[in-house]
Formats: sequence, C-alpha cells, structure tokens
Amino acid sequence: MKQLTPIVAPDAFLPSDAAWMVRTDLHQTRMLGYTPFNLDAVTTTMLGVLGQRPTVRHVSGVTDDILSFLEDAGLVLQEDIRRYETGVEAEAIADQLVADGWRLFWPYPLRAGRFDDAAHVVAPDLWERLNDKVLLPQIVPEHALAPRQVVDAAELDGCAQPPLYVKAGGGGATGWGYAVHYCPDAEAVQAAGASLSAKGVETVIVEAALDVTTCWCVNLSLTASGVTYIGAAEQLFEAPARQTGSIIDPLNALPQAGVDLALTVGETARALGFRGPCGLDIGKLTDGRLIVFDPNFRFNASTLQCMLHDAASERSGLPVSVSFAAKSTLPVKEMLGRARRAVEDGWFVPNRVIDAMLLAAADSANYMSGFILAENREQAAAKSAKLEAMIA
Repeated sequence: MKQLTPIVAPDAFLPSDAAWMVRTDLHQTRMLGYTPFNLDAVTTTMLGVLGQRPTVRHVSGVTDDILSFLEDAGLVLQEDIRRYETGVEAEAIADQLVADGWRLFWPYPLRAGRFDDAAHVVAPDLWERLNDKVLLPQIVPEHALAPRQVVDAAELDGCAQPPLYVKAGGGGATGWGYAVHYCPDAEAVQAAGASLSAKGVETVIVEAALDVTTCWCVNLSLTASGVTYIGAAEQLFEAPARQTGSIIDPLNALPQAGVDLALTVGETARALGFRGPCGLDIGKLTDGRLIVFDPNFRFNASTLQCMLHDAASERSGLPVSVSFAAKSTLPVKEMLGRARRAVEDGWFVPNRVIDAMLLAAADSANYMSGFILAENREQAAAKSAKLEAMIA
C-alpha cells in the first residue's frame, strides 16, 4: 500500500535534536483524568511522523506484529525505538539520550525536577506559561478572546451571569475538557468551583458562553525558522466542553482568517522560545467572529490526523476523515486481521495499537485508534460503527 507522507517533514515538526520521551507521572497529569493505563499508552502516539529520531515507547504498542500492521497501512516508521516496560526504565533511557546530546520532547511535563532544564526542547516554565489559560491574553489579540474574568476558585458568587464556562487556571497540564466546566445555572457554577478547588486549583477563568457554530483544533508547528500550519480538525462534542473526537471535512473547513489568526498567535509563542507541535482551539461564532478559547502547546489528539489526512485522502479518493478509537477483547492478532480488511479497502488508517497482554493497566482490553475515511460525515459515522463492531 502507498506510504502516507506527513504534510510536514520531521525537521519542520520538531528540532533535529529532539527525542520523544513522554512517560510522566499521575501528579503531572492530575488535571487530565489520567490513569496508569494512560501514562504508558500515551507513549505509543505519533507514530509515522517523527522521522529517524529516538523514541521512548512502551513495549505494548511497538511489537513486531503491531509495527508491521502499521507499516502495511502506509505509516512511515523510521524511528530509533527504545522500548521500556516500567517508568524507571523509561527514565533511565531518557538519561542516556540526554547524555548522548538529545533533548527531550513531551506533551505534558515530566516528573518535577527529574531532568535539568537544558535537557528539554521546551523549558518547563515556558511550557507552563503558554498553557496557562489565565495568561492567554498575552499571546492572543484582544478581539479574538471571549469576555472573561479571572477570580479565586472559592469566590465565584455573582461573578457573572450563566450560562458560562469555568476553566482551571495555572500552568498544570489540562485537556479533554477535564478542567473545563459548562455551567448553565448558578448551581452548576458553585459545583464547578468546588470541583476545581478540590483538585487544588486556586484561580479560575469565568468565560462567557458564546454562540459557537463550529470549533476547530488548529495544529501548528513552531521551529527556529518559522510557523507552519499543519491543518485544522473540527471538534466533535457529546456535550458542551466534552469532546468525543475530531473530523476533517472540506465542506466545513477553518476559514482563512482562522488560519491567519493561528499563525499570528503561533509566531508570538515562537518568539518566546516554544518549539514543536502545538494547537489552538478556535471557534466561529454565529456572527462570523473567530475566538481563541484555549491554548494547547503540545501535540493534540488531532495532530496525527491532520499530519496524514491529505495523503490518506489522496490515496483513497475520500475527502472526509473522522477519528476512531475502540477497545477489543479479541486476541490482538485476530483484531489486527479483522481491521486489515478496512485498511486494504482504503477507508481506515490505523495509527496506534496496544496489546493488553503487555500492559496490565489495560485490563485485558486491546486498544486501536486511527481515522476513518469516507465521502461525507454520514458515511464516516457508519463506517466507524462498522469497524468498531468488526474488532469488538
């Protein structure tokens, strides 16, 4: 099957001395709802776009069978994979990489104080500054921000009239809506404040609930030479602030003004020293205005989909892609065999497989993710349900 060339070459995606090391701890990911499974599962992401860089990956996602399956699907796998089984082993590999002159790249900070600042592609304090929602006005033009207040989490009484959103401030890792609460009434506002306070959040952003028609995760890559637009995936929600997936549909593409806005914000962050992939949640209001809602200075759930969408769409002749993720209790070889039918038919691009036999925290359920290709949204949803049933 024809290889899928990423829209951005590896050296325009990450610095040439960057090594993929993303195994952190539950303290750093406490505002993400992470479990022990996620700590190791996240290390198996972003296969096929990192070139020949060294990568530190859990054994459960990089077995020979899994890598062969992904390569047969068209992913270009040239990495120098360093496999580990425990967090201690992952950090020991990282120590050696740093000693060999590599710098570590990660989406969420590694264990506090574990590595010197010089060992990171992005200094932890800069990462925290750029991902702090309180500081969003420092990098986003005022006209592209929603009306907002910054208040103490314990003092939300009468701060604004619902409906609104209450978001965690501070430089900790957040995502997946776990640190964002939609509040349709005053009771929900108080519950949001109590929930965030219980998690140790002291400062929150109270943001107006604007009339949004579409919200995209806009993906960029920041390098020493400039900012590259990778693409934008429309966010799919089951409820306000509760994202379920991403879709790329040329019939509802991010307007050029949104691309320009993202590039402007990206250039500001680049000038501050950020390097690597990042994203911005940008929504279009009913009156046409574009608003930046959240900073995501890390790779995003839609980053790999955006990197590979154009190549996969050209190969299949199908213009729409929607993210896919499912668990399976089948033996991993049987799961791969069933999914291979969809791969060979051209409408499924896998990008991650986890063998539960090699990861105790997976609770005996194998995992597969990627994206579905289709003529339109309706067909994409139908194919997604079909594939989930095939590998169940």
